[in-house]
Amino acid sequence: MLRMIEVIGISEKGYSEAVQTAVEQLISAGERIHFFEVIEQRGAVREGKFKEFQVKIKVAVE
Repeated sequence: MLRMIEVIGISEKGYSEAVQTAVEQLISAGERIHFFEVIEQRGAVREGKFKEFQVKIKVAVE
């Protein structure tokens, strides 16, 4: 049986890196990942300057 969790990945370089960071952190925490789905993308601006890329992903884990 799989369960779905939602996590947010963050990167200063791009959306792909934000996804990769989130997935790698779950793997490092011992989660067994089967697949993921990007459900939201957004960015953050601070003091008029671009700060970070953010992605919300659904991840299927055992």
